[in-house]
Amino acid sequence: MQERDKALTGLADVSLLLLADILPTGVFAALQALNHPKVQPLLVGRPWPLCLFPEISVAGGNEVGLTAEDLTLTFAIIGLGPVGICTAVSLLDALSTRKAAFRIVAIDLLESRREKMKVVYDAIDASGKGAGEFVVLSADDAKAYVNRMTGGIGCTAVIEVVGHTDALASAYDLVRAFGAIVSVGVHGAPPMPFTGRQLYNKNVSFDFGRCPARAMFPAAFDLLVKRQDVFGTVGQPASLIDRVVSFDKAAESYRAFDKGEIGKVIFSPWD
Repeated sequence: MQERDKALTGLADVSLLLLADILPTGVFAALQALNHPKVQPLLVGRPWPLCLFPEISVAGGNEVGLTAEDLTLTFAIIGLGPVGICTAVSLLDALSTRKAAFRIVAIDLLESRREKMKVVYDAIDASGKGAGEFVVLSADDAKAYVNRMTGGIGCTAVIEVVGHTDALASAYDLVRAFGAIVSVGVHGAPPMPFTGRQLYNKNVSFDFGRCPARAMFPAAFDLLVKRQDVFGTVGQPASLIDRVVSFDKAAESYRAFDKGEIGKVIFSPWD
């Protein structure tokens, strides 16, 4: 309790605004992927569907074995804006408490966002990283990396945080057969870049929808308190909030954000 009270005392007021949407959505995306039924064989160490029924035993010699490579989780996160970074931080934190071997591939087309993700990762202490591998790559390099590291099998799960059909198409290309795609990006009118038949043939589960922000609030708040090294600063290399500005800077701030030049901006009526 004393440790928690101490952490709350040092909580930056500005960081609380991240709880309105950004951080809960990142936590939601990470937990949707990590807790997906198709990911459980690698977490539990038992093949499908026995991974879902720990009380069921199988006669000796009848259970399918899993190799060390089979048990290595490979996640991809497509989109490294503020929500994508929150997703990466949340996924790393969740995996740091488990003994599972893992790789996380963080992907974005913009070099500025990739560099931001690298700085954020470096700012997180060892307790929030786990013992897995974390790489930040462009789309083309990510495809080559996943193909090489998984022997052409693909990612266990892919999290799409962009809200664009090209990102969904990349997710489908990266995910393994019997894998999962979790999409929290906000999509518009264009149709999906794949059909139900394609999902069926590859046996891919597709989770799609809005984060229930209020339900995610407790988990997001705990992560906010724990990771003030990322969420509690403004204008620093690892900060998610880059600026606090007056309303007369709104047009320029939106332009810069749209171009990927800055991260989140807080408008203050008192500045």
